[in-house]
Amino acid sequence: MEGIENDDLSLRPVEEEDFPTNLHLDEDPNGWQTIAPEHMSIFMPSCLHSSDIQRLGLVTMASQELELRQGQANDALEGLRLALGHKTLLFRTKVMVLLQGE
Repeated sequence: MEGIENDDLSLRPVEEEDFPTNLHLDEDPNGWQTIAPEHMSIFMPSCLHSSDIQRLGLVTMASQELELRQGQANDALEGLRLALGHKTLLFRTKVMVLLQGE
């Protein structure tokens, strides 16, 4: 990987005290404790300090992550706007039915 030196990375066995007790740790045939991928955190540049992002050459990846997070926030806001609009429509329809029934 460009920008990352070997001494920046370290591999070690998963220690049971590294994880909350509610996660299910499995043991592989070599005796190493493993955790299911769906319970793992994904490394993202936002986990790092800005100086480490610069040092490791992850500036482009960090800006891409920011764009993805902004897109995710916009999608969530659009969903809220649509849900609010739907509730408004239902409310107005219900009020109009009540007013016509009088």
